[in-house]
Amino acid sequence: MWRSKWTIIIIVLIAVVVRLIEIEQPFIDPWSWRQSDVAAIARNYLENGFHFGHPQIDWAGNAPGYVGTEFPMLPFVAALCYRITGVQEWIGRIQGVLFFAAALPFFFLLVRRLFGGTAGVWATFFYAFAPLSIVASRAFMPDVPSLCLALAGMYFFLVWVEESDGRFLVASAVLISIAFLIKLPTALIGVPLLYLAVAAPNAFGT
Repeated sequence: MWRSKWTIIIIVLIAVVVRLIEIEQPFIDPWSWRQSDVAAIARNYLENGFHFGHPQIDWAGNAPGYVGTEFPMLPFVAALCYRITGVQEWIGRIQGVLFFAAALPFFFLLVRRLFGGTAGVWATFFYAFAPLSIVASRAFMPDVPSLCLALAGMYFFLVWVEESDGRFLVASAVLISIAFLIKLPTALIGVPLLYLAVAAPNAFGT
């Protein structure tokens, strides 16, 4: 158990270090248009007032640029940080890195409950260092933060199914709800949640 714990800690630390390389890079990497949109919303919060429910983009011509978008938590938090640091690309990127790092232990615990400790360590390793995972988790976009919240919520849901402790159900509901608000397609997680709800009592011996 302790060996697995320290292995996961090392994986998390190395995964973060890898993602911090050139973290200040401008938004010219993959999905640059999407990252630029989120960055524009963050800057407009800073320059036009912190009106959370009125995100603004830059490509609306003479119009104010109000846009219907996902729950704008990421650009709003970035704008708050801009008040201290000024407009910096790394502020947007670091959010995805932090969400990813926080979710890795939950990912490990989820896999360990289902398939055992060895599978949990290897799954976490490959998830942490898959090239697409590295690129996406340092992008200023809501996709990875939403996925990470959903993974943590799925873990708490599994614990609730197995242990019937309502606190875990509440934690799961809060995390998954925020994940949906940040990125609606994350609702696909409903499929494995449904499976856990139906199959877990028999599959996991509860």
